[in-house]
Amino acid sequence: MNSKVLLDKSTLERLRRLGDNRFLVELIDLFLEHTPMKINEALAGGKIGDWENVERAVHALKSSAGNLGALSLQDLAGQIEQLAERKEGDSIPELLKELQDEYERVCDRLKAIKKGAEY
Repeated sequence: MNSKVLLDKSTLERLRRLGDNRFLVELIDLFLEHTPMKINEALAGGKIGDWENVERAVHALKSSAGNLGALSLQDLAGQIEQLAERKEGDSIPELLKELQDEYERVCDRLKAIKKGAEY
């Protein structure tokens, strides 16, 4: 894993303060429910060179990752979004694999937080 921040603790704490623990858990659940669809859309677009679909999918993912403080995932999605926007697809498949792997790490951490683990 790289040295980037997996989850920003201050963002998670701010979300918890905005509502309560139940609010944070609801946001995590929404993220866990919808993110795999966005990743699959990006992967499908990447396989056929549909850079507009890749760009659209990772843009949505970038926003939702940022809302939860998943900074490394947000950064990867932003990189892919820029490449897709410029239709520079050569490195996108490799970055999409990284995105999947990073999502799994974030997902594991968010599930642990839901169960009461510290940020």
